[in-house]
Amino acid sequence: MLKNKKNAVIFSLIAMFLWGSAIPLIKSTYQVLQVESYDTFAKAYIAGIRFFMAGILAFFYAKIFGKNKISFSKVNIKLVIILAILQTFLQYFFYYIGLSNTSGVKSSIIQASNSFMIVIISLFLLPEDKISINTIIALIIGTAGIILVNSNQKMGSGFKLTGEGFIFTSTFINALASVLLRKYSKNSDPYILNGMVLLFGSLPLIILGRFLYINPVVINLKAFLMLFYGAFITATSFTIWTIVLQNHSANQFGVFKLFIPIFGSILSVIILGENFTIRLFIGLILVLTGSLVLMKGKNKKDSLE
Repeated sequence: MLKNKKNAVIFSLIAMFLWGSAIPLIKSTYQVLQVESYDTFAKAYIAGIRFFMAGILAFFYAKIFGKNKISFSKVNIKLVIILAILQTFLQYFFYYIGLSNTSGVKSSIIQASNSFMIVIISLFLLPEDKISINTIIALIIGTAGIILVNSNQKMGSGFKLTGEGFIFTSTFINALASVLLRKYSKNSDPYILNGMVLLFGSLPLIILGRFLYINPVVINLKAFLMLFYGAFITATSFTIWTIVLQNHSANQFGVFKLFIPIFGSILSVIILGENFTIRLFIGLILVLTGSLVLMKGKNKKDSLE
């Protein structure tokens, strides 16, 4: 079904909407479970449960959508462990804490810097990737947007280490994991790899959270449904995006990633009642413009090769 370009566009937007909805979902889950801002490991515990369920769903999707029979014989265990630590454990440890200490709108915009971080990390880990004028321009524009979003504002809403700082750290870890994934996972089944990374990475979050949280986390039906939706977001978005990229050009469809901060910002305003100031709007426009310039440069480079 996703071989049809029109269907691929529609489902790509659905995947981006799901990813964008994660921010207000996480914040709403904290409210339902009455998690205090200082209870770091309660947040880690909640993240662990979500990604454990997402890992199970990923294997379920592998059974349905995977082209090959589920097999663990060709799994690169070393890569799985590294990605489980980086992409699931550390990334979401910092993300879940950071998100509770800053707004959903700012988090969405900061996360949009992921593409710039990938470019910078690739220069060191992927020597074949060369920097171009477009890349430099994109980095300057995007950085300006990020600085604007996090510059000092009224009521102490500027940069906070455990807020915006942790979101930056999480975004950087995600970018590093993405580059490692690109470099070392060419012969791996994406569904199996994703499922194992989610399952293994969720375990330290659950274990540390369970034994170190300050207040017990009692998961009621409403909270469980929210956590399950979070797992659904992770597994479903990844599956849709993987199938789209298997059938269409990454350069053509990569632009849809720009909708994540847009959806994230809009949903944070609607669901959480956050303010969307002129400063944040201009910052978002700068970051999105930088990302567009970056992708345009990639498309031009690929068309010449």
